[in-house]
Amino acid sequence: MADESKEMLDRLELDLAALKHEYDLFFNGKRRGEPMKERKALETKLLVGSRRTIVGNAGQLRFNNLSGRYWTYANLWMRTVRDLEEGRVHRDSGGTVKRTSGEQREPVDREHIDRVAEALLEARRSCGMAGDPSDIPSLREMLYARALEISASAGGKKVEFIVSVEGGKPKVKAVLR
Repeated sequence: MADESKEMLDRLELDLAALKHEYDLFFNGKRRGEPMKERKALETKLLVGSRRTIVGNAGQLRFNNLSGRYWTYANLWMRTVRDLEEGRVHRDSGGTVKRTSGEQREPVDREHIDRVAEALLEARRSCGMAGDPSDIPSLREMLYARALEISASAGGKKVEFIVSVEGGKPKVKAVLR
């Protein structure tokens, strides 16, 4: 019975190391998808192991240690995947997951927003649309809010706006820098 428990614990330890390696590959861009099948299989083994009687305090302590390590990793993996999905982390050009810097930089220069708002107002006038100088503060607000959204979804990159007239209508396009 003691040998069987030791073998089970050895297998669990190897499986946990293999799963950690698979997640490392996933977060480094070497694996396309999250290793969910492997994770579920290890969770099932841990659940079955928790229902078995492990002889000796050392074996029980080792099982509890493995179980605790698994759940710590599982929480880390879940948090990292959620941050990736919500844009708090991003993949660099090599596919590696990188945290965005803690310091929030401005997504766009305020002077640039002023120039774009004035250019948009001028483009509206040239197309025969209403263009009142009192619209500039609301245009600035709208452009800045849009720049925040775009920058957050692009991993904190700078945003520049380009005003053009297409088909007789003024257009504003955002470009990432």
